[in-house]
Amino acid sequence: MRCFYFLALVAGLGGVAAAAYADEKADEKALHELAGTYVLIGLEGKGLKITEEMLKDVDASERTIKIQGREIIAVTKGKDDPAKFTIDPSKNPRHITITSTKNGRTETNYGIYEFKDGILTICATDMGAEKDRPTKFEASDNVLIIRLKKQVK
Repeated sequence: MRCFYFLALVAGLGGVAAAAYADEKADEKALHELAGTYVLIGLEGKGLKITEEMLKDVDASERTIKIQGREIIAVTKGKDDPAKFTIDPSKNPRHITITSTKNGRTETNYGIYEFKDGILTICATDMGAEKDRPTKFEASDNVLIIRLKKQVK
């Protein structure tokens, strides 16, 4: 009987490992899809709405975002401003968590994202805790929506 329980445990752990492997593969696929260079085309939140039309006068080099691996890098005044991020594409809507450190202070933004037709939309907390993660793409005083257009090579 003890052997049966051991075999059942091993089979159960194998199922858990297979599920974790599948999640890791989904993450890697989503990261590969997101990798590239983007240009900011919209920003909304805190009573502000900046459209693509309004941004046309701002040089694209000043509104460039790069995604490489698990880093999201804002390029401002010729300098890279990196932040780390994690995603969970198994959630609906997909989750993104962005963590940056400046002047020894760490800030974490909890959000959701969508990548469709070359447009990456991130809706995230300006400040807050994981419990404050948005559940829909709606801007507010504490939630920002950022729209980025992926540049074709």
